[in-house]
Amino acid sequence: MATQSNSILVTGATGQQGGAVARALLTKGQKVRVMTRTPAKASALAKAGAEVVKGNLTDASDLQAALHAKEIRYCFAKVR
Repeated sequence: MATQSNSILVTGATGQQGGAVARALLTKGQKVRVMTRTPAKASALAKAGAEVVKGNLTDASDLQAALHAKEIRYCFAKVR
């Protein structure tokens, strides 16, 4: 598990699996960054403390931008 100073990137956080992962991490006090195509759908996660960034997992430049910060150590993704 990441330490308090690390952030964890969760993709697909507006879906069932990614959302459950993001909420569990936030509940444990982790710093969470979520990447979603539709940031408005992640408003509950934002209110819970997640940083929300707009992006699409299939767009390499979006993923690179979301991972740009050096503190990010983990990425959870569900790819169809």
